[in-house]
Amino acid sequence: MNKFRPEANFVQGLSGDFIGKNNVFRMIREFARYSNINSGYYMEFGIMNGDTAITAYRNLRGYVNHIYGFDTFSGHPEQKETDQIHPEYAPYFFQGNYAAVSDEFCKKNIAAATLLNSNNIHLFKGVFSDTLQSFDKSQLKDKDFPICILVDCDLYSSAKEVFDFLTNICQTGTWLLIDDYWCYRGDPKLGVRKAFDDWIESNPRVGASFYCNFNAYSRAYICYEK
Repeated sequence: MNKFRPEANFVQGLSGDFIGKNNVFRMIREFARYSNINSGYYMEFGIMNGDTAITAYRNLRGYVNHIYGFDTFSGHPEQKETDQIHPEYAPYFFQGNYAAVSDEFCKKNIAAATLLNSNNIHLFKGVFSDTLQSFDKSQLKDKDFPICILVDCDLYSSAKEVFDFLTNICQTGTWLLIDDYWCYRGDPKLGVRKAFDDWIESNPRVGASFYCNFNAYSRAYICYEK
């Protein structure tokens, strides 16, 4: 196996004619404005230090009133067998990489940069198999609409848990952003892309319409109820 491990933020350093996250979030704002979506929440799986959530909120201010973030905050979890197929395709996906400073820092970072009330910033620390199982979805009922959901968890096993969790959350008009869609050399049998394709094929409730690629490795979809 090639031991080369590029810097964790190498994609963000790319330049050129890519559509960036900022542009996508601006489009989501216009979409909400013209689609009678007046208020709701933003969710991110793999929120790390909160930088993307900050960008999302700055563009969606006035529409997004709550931020939900999930992360181990200690980097990638131990990989399962399904995550270990062709590791040379994604050498920067290994246990402990992409570790955040801490969940406390993440919350303070978001609050300071957005001026959003800290009571409206909801962070959940731990592996998804624990945090998603224990999450009480009834708390979302009075938060209005799931405006935008970002899945940035890199691995098939993690993404599968996230998509299964989202089956009863996504609504017609929810934007679903998949950060690592084109990783693993674009192989559709691996990674988050496979988890997404499996979910779309198997779940009875949610479909997704392709909108655009962005940030070189990412894809945006708009969900609909089947």
